[in-house]
Amino acid sequence: MSSPKRPRSADDSDAATLPSPLRRLLAPLDAPSIDSGSGQGKAVWLSSDRWRALARPRLENPPPGAELERFALPAGGSVSAIRQTDGTPWIPFDLDEAYQNFVSEAWRGEVRVKALTQRQLSTYYRVKPFFPRRLQLAGRRLFARRSGVPSFPSWPLEESVDLLLRFYAGCTLLALGANSASFRWFWPKGHHAALILTHDVESDEGLRRAVELADLEEARGFRSSFNIVGSWYPIDYGIVEELRDRGFEIGLHGLRHDRSLFASREAFVRQLPAVAEAARALGATGFRSPSTHRVHDWLGDLPVSYDCSMPHSDPFEPQPGGCCTLWPYFIGGVVELPYTMPQDFTLFSVLQQRTVDTWLNQAEAVQRRHGLLQCLTHPDPGYLGDADKRALYGELLDALAERPRLWKPLPRVLAEWWRRRDRGEADDPEITTGRIREGDNPLYARLDPPTEPLLS
Repeated sequence: MSSPKRPRSADDSDAATLPSPLRRLLAPLDAPSIDSGSGQGKAVWLSSDRWRALARPRLENPPPGAELERFALPAGGSVSAIRQTDGTPWIPFDLDEAYQNFVSEAWRGEVRVKALTQRQLSTYYRVKPFFPRRLQLAGRRLFARRSGVPSFPSWPLEESVDLLLRFYAGCTLLALGANSASFRWFWPKGHHAALILTHDVESDEGLRRAVELADLEEARGFRSSFNIVGSWYPIDYGIVEELRDRGFEIGLHGLRHDRSLFASREAFVRQLPAVAEAARALGATGFRSPSTHRVHDWLGDLPVSYDCSMPHSDPFEPQPGGCCTLWPYFIGGVVELPYTMPQDFTLFSVLQQRTVDTWLNQAEAVQRRHGLLQCLTHPDPGYLGDADKRALYGELLDALAERPRLWKPLPRVLAEWWRRRDRGEADDPEITTGRIREGDNPLYARLDPPTEPLLS
């Protein structure tokens, strides 16, 4: 695995040629008069009362005007966002640099993360096959208890990117001298949020039990994706075809269920042809890395349309962390669909919860922010392959089934939508308009969904 990524700078050669990621999220909104630029030296945490951002601060004297928001510096002192005398905002760091440092996990170099070392991970995967499942679970529970839940990224919900986006939107309204503005809404046909269901199949028995899970979902009007490991267990292509014929999606869950793909850049490049062939054999356009091992920028080199390896916030995986965002984004030409709900294994096996309250609370929080709900579960024994855990999953589906403003596509459909939305073609009948409006705090705007009835 590579060393932690350094924080991104706005003048990095690769980033300089890309459209502003925040403008892509709120396109076609544009505010060229926002004075948001990066300083010199090292990116540091800039902390306000509500949130913090990792960026290089501008330490020069700010222009005259009224203070909008103050950000404390870790070494003491502070920098301030200013509303200049002409009404336009001056921001003491680069907003896009802060966004990229969140979604790329560049923050990992600036936060103490409780995780196994690379040597410990290698040892774990070597000895794992020799330990019974109950001992593996006991070890995971002990590690989770000793590590605790980090303060950043907050689990299960990290609000930093949501606040950053609304801060950018509020600054845009100030720059425009307006109390509202329109932008291309996140989801098609006026839906308020989106939900995708994804399953990682870790064994041949899990693939056999996938049919039971498909029955459970189909009875409630859902379809999902099943991510299959390409060369780890015998694949019953009869089951694969049955699932596909019933409207479910097949994705690729790596070649082996270990960290070998991301062990080094050389290993990653060497496996790419086999990854492409496995995806072709399965008819897969989507990918999730085994145990969500990842190096963020390499995900853009995968021979797929979309990836869903990035957690929003997950401190319980072998590689803890998260991109902190509730919306899809691009890594090169790949659409990243972060999973934003706790995994079934985390809730029911590690934390030993016996209700769906955490799932339901998270679903409500993400939907209220108009983001993507992605639920990651497993059909295997020990997961939803067990009748009691599958019944809990059924409770979640029952609660989500009757939400008409919640869009429920297959992952590949959502990924293609995100590309269409990004293109923003004027004649696309499914694109609707949201509104940016002043919030209770004018610096943090509301992002309001379309009010019109759902399009057919």
